Amino acid sequence: MLGPLFVFSLLALICIAAIIRPAIGLIGFYFFVLLDPEWNWRWALTPGVTYQKFIFACLLIGFVATGFHYRRQSRISRVGIGSLIAFFAICVLSAQYTVSELHTDFFMEILWKELLTVALGILVLQNPSQVKTLLIAAVVAQSYNSFQINLDYFEKGYCQFALKPWGSTGADNNGYSAITVPLLGVSIALALFERRIWGRILYFGIALLQAHQLMLMESRGAMVGAVVMLCLLIWKMPLRNGNIRDVGIAVVLGSLLAGPSVVKEFSSSFASEEQRDSSAESRLLLWKAGWRITTDYPWIGVGPNAARVLVPNPQYYEGGVEKNTKALHNLFFDVSTGMGIPGFCFYFLFFLAPLLYAWRTYRRDDDETGAIRLAVWAGLVGYLCASMFSSGILFESCYILVVAGYCLSNIDADRERQLENTESAVEHAPFRFAGV
Repeated sequence: MLGPLFVFSLLALICIAAIIRPAIGLIGFYFFVLLDPEWNWRWALTPGVTYQKFIFACLLIGFVATGFHYRRQSRISRVGIGSLIAFFAICVLSAQYTVSELHTDFFMEILWKELLTVALGILVLQNPSQVKTLLIAAVVAQSYNSFQINLDYFEKGYCQFALKPWGSTGADNNGYSAITVPLLGVSIALALFERRIWGRILYFGIALLQAHQLMLMESRGAMVGAVVMLCLLIWKMPLRNGNIRDVGIAVVLGSLLAGPSVVKEFSSSFASEEQRDSSAESRLLLWKAGWRITTDYPWIGVGPNAARVLVPNPQYYEGGVEKNTKALHNLFFDVSTGMGIPGFCFYFLFFLAPLLYAWRTYRRDDDETGAIRLAVWAGLVGYLCASMFSSGILFESCYILVVAGYCLSNIDADRERQLENTESAVEHAPFRFAGV
């Protein structure tokens, strides 16, 4: 009873708020997507109802009702939105020539709503407080899932979701781990800049839950991405608030949680050719297949999400596969095979612009936006590393960081304009002399 009461009450509040304040609707939308109430309260809620659709509709109504009000866009943000539009246009063109209408239609049905939400997020978030609230809401929502996965493990003695899907989207262990990696980066970044003791304990505690979840899921790619991201976070963390001590404690706790099986699983990612298991060897063959399909269809690809029907052919996958379809499990080749090289360039320009901007403008002493900038560039690097082993193009957690990065560029550009206007006004003000 408490589950439905919580879900419907929160849904109603967010929908009402979204019409009045679209920024709240945007934050609520991503909160519901990551919390996934259809899954977490599946025994108590009516099946088949996607609650975030109601929030999305109210968000659109609110955006129209408020007169399409949005923050003035920076040059970087305009380039990003232009890249997003160009990428979607290529997707639409490529879909007309797809080799698998079934898989492409499924992909496009989700993609247009996902990209529209990203564009709305870039437009409606107005200030650092709203951007930070978005990141906190995303972390809190996903942490509930991490808690449930950890709880299930301690109750059963093994992690069943390393072998079967988690959530209403049916994400496998690699997919859900790819969702977790960027949000793990957000948790740690928030903890490193948090001055309140209870806040630091909360964020570091969530990070440990997320890290242990990654270990339980046994996704080697996500482990590699998380380790790379953790190294970057430690390298650039603010050297205050007892961060060195706390990170040391967290690393020790993480090492204790890992255990021999996790260390063995992670180490196998770097095994020699003679020692690789079938899964690791399959990844290399999939990468070769992705490269061959890309070179055969370089301009518009074979259709969004459609390369999976070509991968099993011996001309692409050495020795062939006894299946009708085989996913590439690689974000980069998913984009290049589906939408060609031009689509690949526009998609990753859209990704890399906020990453590089957040990296370039990050300062350790920036209490207002430092945590956001650190989360954006470190989290996206970790996500891209993990995506070498799993494609998360339809998962929202990475886009939350992209939205945050572009919003920071808009906020910075607006402050620079205000400063220039103030300086110009002072420069051209008439001289006033005090009486003598």
